[in-house]
Amino acid sequence: MTEHGHTSWRLHEPGLAMRRLLMVLLVSLTAAVGISGMLTVLGPDGLSAIEWVVLSLFFITFTTTCLWFWTAIIGIVLRSAQLHPVTLGPEHPDAEDAPGLAPTAIVMPAFNEDMEAVAHCITATWRSLEATGETEPFDFFLLSDSSDPERQATEARTVSGLRARLGTGIRLYYRARSANHGRKPGNIRDFCERWGGHYRYMIVLDADSRMTGTSLLTLVRRMEANPQAGILQTVPLPVGQRTVLGRLQQLAASLHARNLAAGLAFWQGNSTNYWGHNAIVRLSDFLDCCGLPPLPGQAPLGGDIMSHDYVEAALMRRHDRGVYVLSEIEGSYEGMPGNLVDDLKRERRWCQGNLQHLRLLFRPGWRLISRLNFLVGALAYVNAPLWLALVGLGVGDAIIGTESVWLAAAGVQGGAVLPLVGLTVALLFLPKLLSIALAAYREPRGAYRRHLLVASGVEMVFALLRAPVMMVLYALYVVRIISGRPAGWSPQLRTQRTIPPHLAIQLGLPMACSALLTAALIITAAPAFLPWLIPVLLGPLLYPGLLYWTSLNAPASWLPSTPEEHAGGVPMNRRIHPDQRRAGTEASSKPVVPAECFQPMPLQPLSG
Repeated sequence: MTEHGHTSWRLHEPGLAMRRLLMVLLVSLTAAVGISGMLTVLGPDGLSAIEWVVLSLFFITFTTTCLWFWTAIIGIVLRSAQLHPVTLGPEHPDAEDAPGLAPTAIVMPAFNEDMEAVAHCITATWRSLEATGETEPFDFFLLSDSSDPERQATEARTVSGLRARLGTGIRLYYRARSANHGRKPGNIRDFCERWGGHYRYMIVLDADSRMTGTSLLTLVRRMEANPQAGILQTVPLPVGQRTVLGRLQQLAASLHARNLAAGLAFWQGNSTNYWGHNAIVRLSDFLDCCGLPPLPGQAPLGGDIMSHDYVEAALMRRHDRGVYVLSEIEGSYEGMPGNLVDDLKRERRWCQGNLQHLRLLFRPGWRLISRLNFLVGALAYVNAPLWLALVGLGVGDAIIGTESVWLAAAGVQGGAVLPLVGLTVALLFLPKLLSIALAAYREPRGAYRRHLLVASGVEMVFALLRAPVMMVLYALYVVRIISGRPAGWSPQLRTQRTIPPHLAIQLGLPMACSALLTAALIITAAPAFLPWLIPVLLGPLLYPGLLYWTSLNAPASWLPSTPEEHAGGVPMNRRIHPDQRRAGTEASSKPVVPAECFQPMPLQPLSG
């Protein structure tokens, strides 16, 4: 085998233009059926101004639904056939012609983190890598941006304790910045400029990430076989939470995330997104291509780019470097918040970052696929106020309209509305049902498979209740950000934290009262319309209870571990309490960081 020769590890995208054309046709045809159904609902006698608004809102939101439906279906088909979504060949490369390894830094940025949890993730990753016998090319870096000197001292002691506990095989270094200029991208840039020259690759982990040794080796070998690749992204699955919310979201990701990622890889090919962690980066490309300047203006739509990873992927593509999602690589995991309050803090920050991308959408220099990624990412949040406006127009029409279009369409046994509702339900739930069926098929008969099916049903009910709640909250986030109120960048709360009943009532009562008032108005003015609104109103009505209930510990009988956890695939270890008495001599003999070899990382213009 020659050094970058054609091997089973090589990534190529046969017929990528035809794949994208297929997606355009599938999405367009499905959207056309939905729009035709909406025109039937609105009536054949021409559209009023308000009906044109309704049709426009429906076109945007329904087309986005069609895109995700076909992405998931294609991913399910490819994974069922064990075909690689990029190459369309065998899903896994041949171990016989595996490339060698290369010097790789495993970097973990940290910002005011729980160091016991960080130590747990580092230890689990190291022990799994150590079990492969291939540790020599890898160095670990904990890159602190913590603002509190006492916290930095705790971090340094933890690193020393880990060195002592894990033995002389691990090369674990610690660096603390005096100020977190540029936030996480600035933290990574500082590492790349000062120590990136020692390594060919960098694997980026979040402070709650862990990966198996096999997945780390596979990433490096894939990079070695693909000199055109700048970033290879895995699909990190959430693990480690025991609350109801954590179990539900972990199960949903386990069942559906790889299918979606495989579908994305099918039509995006070498132009997928980067999610900022659990991925490998070619350092020379990253230094040359991915220096991020701030956006002009003030936060929230200016200043530091919050969702920096999407922009870094787009910059890679602007420089003709490949960005791939490898959904077949297992053993990539992350943590997550344990309750809705902490989870929504993260969502607000993502919302701000994705809305910032709209400022880049029409600037020159981006590839068309990168523009689409910016748009789809923003629509994940912008669609919420559009759906809310659509529902609000329907409710207003039913309450104050003298000849309500919606009441007429929802007449006897659903009238013209029923086919459109049926199509929408199929688009939303058919991929989920197929994923659940395939997951159950892979499990042997027994108690776990029964528990998995029950939990999948519970998760689907929870998704139904949560969807309208998130619609309202996302709409509020979008309005807040557009009005100039930034989300901020506080440390992530990943620990288990029960929401007290009084706080759940305080936070959830405004939404519940709004839903109750809407229901009362509908009952008074147009009771025939209420059955059609129940799926939208039920989640907001129950929001205080959802806040409290989902923060409790989950009963294992009906919310079991994920298939990956059940199979023992998640690298775990006992809680780490570094022994400071052993940390003294063994850790102090090692340098805090390697010698620096400074290379500048130039800032890239955000217009080509």
